[in-house]
Amino acid sequence: MLKKFTFVSAFIFSNLFIQAFPAFAQEQNASNIVDKNTITVSAADSKAYKDTYNNLLTAITSFKDTASFPSQSISYKNVSTIINEVLEDHPEIFYFQHKGTTAYSNGKIELKYKYPVKKIKEMVQNQDTKIKNIIKQTIKSTDSEFDKVKAIHDYIVLNTAYDWENFKKGQVPDASYTAYGLLMNGQAVCEGYAQTMQLLLKEAGIESHLITGTANGGAHAWNLVKIDGKYYYIDSTWDDPVPNRAGEISYKYFLTPAAALKKDHSWDEKLFPAATSTKYAYFQDIFSAKESGTYIYYSNNKDNQKLYRMKKDGSEKKKLLNVSTPYFVLTKNNIYLSNYSNGGYLYQAKLDGTQLKKINNTHSIDLYIEKNTVVFTNKTTGAKGSIKIN
Repeated sequence: MLKKFTFVSAFIFSNLFIQAFPAFAQEQNASNIVDKNTITVSAADSKAYKDTYNNLLTAITSFKDTASFPSQSISYKNVSTIINEVLEDHPEIFYFQHKGTTAYSNGKIELKYKYPVKKIKEMVQNQDTKIKNIIKQTIKSTDSEFDKVKAIHDYIVLNTAYDWENFKKGQVPDASYTAYGLLMNGQAVCEGYAQTMQLLLKEAGIESHLITGTANGGAHAWNLVKIDGKYYYIDSTWDDPVPNRAGEISYKYFLTPAAALKKDHSWDEKLFPAATSTKYAYFQDIFSAKESGTYIYYSNNKDNQKLYRMKKDGSEKKKLLNVSTPYFVLTKNNIYLSNYSNGGYLYQAKLDGTQLKKINNTHSIDLYIEKNTVVFTNKTTGAKGSIKIN
């Protein structure tokens, strides 16, 4: 008798909540994390497994209605796991639909998609064009592997808003769980961030892996990357402020060793290459950062968000201001900052940290430069304000 296995869903759905920290929020549970089962196959069956994987990849990327697998070697009940592995390895596939996809005991697989094939082809073309443009804009031929990884991390954080409003309503759309949603709509949740990181790094020639596990107890996704023969973890979701703050970026979860990440993330570490190097551990000090020339200016996580400056390689580290500075912006000559050591009032200083002076009496947050003014939000009233600058 012919048997079939229909996939209702390949995902574990769970509640979502946010634990907010000053200026940044952390995702606790993510509802589209793939359940990572594994299939144990004998050496004799490994070819059958690879053939099934390749058959599925070819069929899905060609938008075919069916695929096949060797039913004498692989159970139809295990096909869903192979599909999940194809999708995990290929985040560019955003259009596959688990619901309704069916594997039969005779080796036939019926495939379903979220959209009509004509629309999928248009969407794929738009995604491919977007990816190529991003790489062209952010990566130079002379860039080191580190430069490429940092450029892609920064692009994702600076051009994406965590899908906060839909998240609060419990109505996160499917697109926000995908690289396509992040690239084309500019918003995502953790899986979309991690998939996009994986996709862009692959395009840039950098080895990376998508990691699923938990963070502070809730389901989460992030990445493992390889730079100059060493492995490091990146959580671009947690390096992006929530709610979104244009131009703001953190590096607390950029190129971290496993030992540091395990403080609030949990995963099956033995499934992946060891990440023990602390070469870039200095990035974990960076809470909020801006770049000017060859320097990174940043609020220091480990020093009550005092303002520091250093070179991108971690050299020439120097404390510029002995005041708490969670919000700041840079111009050609000056730093404008919310001085949390004095009421959050707006202050001005030179780029070397000298000539610090107060320029308003308002608790000022969410700073940005617009033409010849520094714009701020009044923390108490929520109203926008501005001060002309030179």
